[in-house]
Amino acid sequence: MNTNVDYGEIEEVLGRILEREVGFGNLVQEMMESGRGVSLTDWFRLIGNVLLEQLNQKGQMIGYFMILILLAALLTTVAKAFRNKQISDMGFYMIFLLLFVLMMKNFVTCCELTEGLTKDLIDFMKVLMPAYLMAAAVGSYSTSAVVYYEGFFLLVYYLQKLVESFLMPAIRCYVVFSMLNYLSREKWFSKGLEGFKRLITWILKAMVGVSAGFQMIQGMLAPAVDEMRHGVISKGVSSLGNVGQVAQNVTDVILSSSALLKNGIGALGAVFLVSISLVPVAEIAFYVLFYQVLAAAAEPVSDKRITDVLSHMGEGLGLLVKLSFTVSAMFLLVIAIVCVTTGGIG
Repeated sequence: MNTNVDYGEIEEVLGRILEREVGFGNLVQEMMESGRGVSLTDWFRLIGNVLLEQLNQKGQMIGYFMILILLAALLTTVAKAFRNKQISDMGFYMIFLLLFVLMMKNFVTCCELTEGLTKDLIDFMKVLMPAYLMAAAVGSYSTSAVVYYEGFFLLVYYLQKLVESFLMPAIRCYVVFSMLNYLSREKWFSKGLEGFKRLITWILKAMVGVSAGFQMIQGMLAPAVDEMRHGVISKGVSSLGNVGQVAQNVTDVILSSSALLKNGIGALGAVFLVSISLVPVAEIAFYVLFYQVLAAAAEPVSDKRITDVLSHMGEGLGLLVKLSFTVSAMFLLVIAIVCVTTGGIG
């Protein structure tokens, strides 16, 4: 059964994303034979390696931030000693602008990582789902395969529109206005930013809920049609006596093989979805952790506005992490729901 599925496009896309040759068909065969997936230890080791690599690569950037924090602390102390508010304000704006440039450079990098990850996940799912649903169709779930195929591409279309047209611009606006909010001692946008962040978080949660609900509704109807059709055919074949019994046994073997193949493709697809997401999400998570630690370290000695702006940048990058997780979770749910609702006809 495995040789009847064309994995060429899947392997081509995975080769471009992972930058190495991937034998997807061979891996499906191995997973079907062994019945085992990928060790969680390997994933945790990969995340740890990415974080350590980021720490080594960003040493210079970390140094710049530490120098600016120390300068801000020194300036605050000198201004208090001489009680000169003008010197304090001038120094703050100079340091703030330098921090702003460094933080926005990192933020742009993280936005590119998030957009690239979303594109890679969509490209991978576009080549995975035809093979996955074809295996489901071979297993007497032809109606379900057609319905899920149409529903999947509808989901991808609206997902792309929502991410490109609203979510990414909204997160960029949130971060920029968070920076501007601390130029003055009076916080002009605090309540608006809080509500805006809550709105983005609600939309991310709604995306998962709507996607899961849509797929589950499809899973209630289409598989029932396929099972009814198979039941009618099965009873008709069984009524033919010994010849019908032999035909029924052969059919059961074919259906069991196709179900095993479908589940193997789905399980390996889920593994690669997580693997594709791990490195970009770990890189963005490094920046989130870095800004939160830096804000905590700067709080006792530096201007409160410096501490708050670092903390808000971490929160803005945290929204990018949530967006990446949401897109990955939506596609994992698609695979899982198709697997469960087309689990096999008895």
